[in-house]
Amino acid sequence: MRTEMILQEVETTYEKVKSLAGWSVDKNVVLTITSYYVTAGTEFDAFTFNRAMDELKSRTGWFSPLRGNLLPMMAAFLSHSKSTEQAAERLFEKQKVLRSHGFKNSIHSYLAALLMSDNPADDETDARRAKALFDAMKKQHFLLTSDDDYAYAMLLGRKDEDPVEHAQSMRDYYDAFRKKGFRSGNELQWLSQVMTYMDIEFSAERVERAEEISILLKDRTKVKPVHYPMIGFLTVFQMDDEGVMQIINLAKQLEQSKLFRWNREMALSIAIGYIMHQLTESADQISVSLATSVEMILRAQQAVMAATVGAVAASSAASSSQS
Repeated sequence: MRTEMILQEVETTYEKVKSLAGWSVDKNVVLTITSYYVTAGTEFDAFTFNRAMDELKSRTGWFSPLRGNLLPMMAAFLSHSKSTEQAAERLFEKQKVLRSHGFKNSIHSYLAALLMSDNPADDETDARRAKALFDAMKKQHFLLTSDDDYAYAMLLGRKDEDPVEHAQSMRDYYDAFRKKGFRSGNELQWLSQVMTYMDIEFSAERVERAEEISILLKDRTKVKPVHYPMIGFLTVFQMDDEGVMQIINLAKQLEQSKLFRWNREMALSIAIGYIMHQLTESADQISVSLATSVEMILRAQQAVMAATVGAVAASSAASSSQS
């Protein structure tokens, strides 16, 4: 792994994305989009990115949840399709099906739609299974479960496990991690969901391994709750200590760039994404499509959180200027 080459690719791609995404898009969202291209080893194509942006804009009004900070993130996801027009059309078709099953009209239902099958014949089944799992999750964590769990409900609901047992296992993981000192909140809930990705049966050994990975990272890098789901995927994909050290070394190199001077946690996110992409590509037990889904859901989650932080910061700055 040539870290200098990766760093150069990050910086070059960042400038390209920034110039097209627009000045109003939060820097962390731009970094998230950048990491999506770099970790997948895909060169940023301005033409297809712009075309995907235009396709989404042409199908939405000013008050659509797709507008704003997350529009370029969605465009990045669609730009890998052979036809951005068809991809955009399918996205709206699938989101419409989700809404008919009780999902809210929010950015999260669009993110969940991205994770549905490409076969229209599967839409109803995908939506029904995701909603059943989401409802079961809601019963386990009424206040904590909301539309920001839609994407994980879709990713995991397609496994077609018993939703009640599946949600109970998530709750067991959540409680076990709380006892280990992990911080309560949405990120921990996402971690508990990720832990059921390969096998829904609760495993104390997997909890121990996730804690070991977390400690390894915390001792050497900037770890925040936003990294919890990534730690979960490293655990279920059986990342060894050597792999974790590769992540740490890459994160350290990325931190040398001015892009990450005040965003060290983002450097770790990109490092995890890069190494994990290699891991999922070579894993025998999952397909390339599932590896892509994992990468997509992590990037989507990062973008949502970055956009939320950016909106809060902008609101606080506006309030301060008026006081």
